[in-house]
Amino acid sequence: MSLNLTKAVSRIPTLFIGLTLGVVFTFSVNSGSVAHAFDLDWSGQFWAEDHMVRGYALDSANVTPDAARVGKGGYYIPGGGDAHASFQTLFLRLKPKVIVNDNLFIKSEWWAGDPLTGFFGSGYPYGIDQRQFYSNQSRGSALTVQRVWAELLTDVGVVQVGRAPLHWGLGLVWNSGDKLYDRYQTTGDTVRLLSKFGAFTFSPAFIKYSTGNNIGGACTGAVPCTPIGGFGGLNEYSLVMKYENPDEDFEGGVNFVRRVSGAAQDPIWGTFGALGAPASLNYNVWDIYGKKKWGGLSFGAEVPITAGDIGGIPYKTFALATEADWKINSSFETYAKFGLAPGQPNDTSATPAQIKSFYFNPNYKMGMMMFNYQFANFAGPNTSNNPGNAAAVLRSPYDNPITNATYYSFGGAYHLDKWDFSGLFSFANAQQAAVDGQFFYNTWEKKFYADASGLSQKTFLGWEMDYGIGLRWDDNFTFNFDLGWYFPGAFYKFSNTAVENPISSVFGAVLKAGIQF
Repeated sequence: MSLNLTKAVSRIPTLFIGLTLGVVFTFSVNSGSVAHAFDLDWSGQFWAEDHMVRGYALDSANVTPDAARVGKGGYYIPGGGDAHASFQTLFLRLKPKVIVNDNLFIKSEWWAGDPLTGFFGSGYPYGIDQRQFYSNQSRGSALTVQRVWAELLTDVGVVQVGRAPLHWGLGLVWNSGDKLYDRYQTTGDTVRLLSKFGAFTFSPAFIKYSTGNNIGGACTGAVPCTPIGGFGGLNEYSLVMKYENPDEDFEGGVNFVRRVSGAAQDPIWGTFGALGAPASLNYNVWDIYGKKKWGGLSFGAEVPITAGDIGGIPYKTFALATEADWKINSSFETYAKFGLAPGQPNDTSATPAQIKSFYFNPNYKMGMMMFNYQFANFAGPNTSNNPGNAAAVLRSPYDNPITNATYYSFGGAYHLDKWDFSGLFSFANAQQAAVDGQFFYNTWEKKFYADASGLSQKTFLGWEMDYGIGLRWDDNFTFNFDLGWYFPGAFYKFSNTAVENPISSVFGAVLKAGIQF
């Protein structure tokens, strides 16, 4: 939709007043003053969710933490006084676009709240958490500009400059997070050219990520990060080469990314060597992607291949994700996913000879439970409700990307005029498991531990079944109710002690309301 700012300023919400002041101006011509107006197109998303998870400790009887298993490096989840959890999120994403002229656009993305913690009920307090007898006041929300960039149409292509979204292929490495209910967005400060020559797209880019919040750069190792001299950020040099043929319903290509930085800003990467030690990054990613359609059948695949080093340790690995979808008719469709995300092999010391692990972007999921919720974070400080909790100690309940897994999922959906009914079954097996007497890599904590339990770990991660009902009220408004049952595998019995973790099924239910405009 579009509005003229000079005619409709009084109707623009408070949110846009700052932007309005920046794009509406006047200048004098001879003795008069002429008003010039820019058009503002905008779109966005709003969603609210209510989550209920029963048995998040993977043991429905686990309410009181067992000190003998806490902090031993295994996959033990201590109950936080209760084995069940309930929480809500509320999020608004606005995407205003200023149309300067036919060749120049300024795009942006504004967040009210946060897609991880939201601001529904128990989120985003005032600076002082006031309590009053006569009312329960709304806690409000933080308003932030997450992305802002300019696009200039030239004879050689589109030039992008600014803090812009990045996406490629199925979203394993770069995932812009633009879908409804996406929580993790790939955003970088970039200078990029997108040139099309017939069916071919050629796109070189230079990208820089924020100092102090990424996996490479220069930092003292303190929390929060204190930048030091030298290479103060993580840089990427990218070259996309893509081929698209609409007549054949085919697209494919490669995104070459060279990632370079100095010492690690986030000392978690130091766990590949001495804990907390700085580690440089210098490796390449060849991210190969293709997608083909045959009528109602489509198939897509993405294969990222890395080569280089992290902290002087060779980093060589590859991952695979495939997707198939078959729209049998206007009502029925079936779909399947298969993939593998390598885990870190065991070693004879906490400093490995080679790094093999690969983490998918957390937006890329195969189901509702297994690689979505991070159950280990449920009992910790995972919201910003308490002003006493610094941001550095907050833990996301959704930070559980696919890694160290070979996974399979298949399901189907039945579509009516306004209703959707779906079902999905997923299975996963770990590629790496702890072996008695060796060092193993805990994928949750991203740390090496010595297996001194006298036991070796099993590889089965478990299976789950998910069911969903959706109501498409109209083209913009949808309701969804999803149920999931997760049956953890014997992999999670491993506590790195002589006592194994009991495991039982986990049940989850989510009620969602979403608007796209």
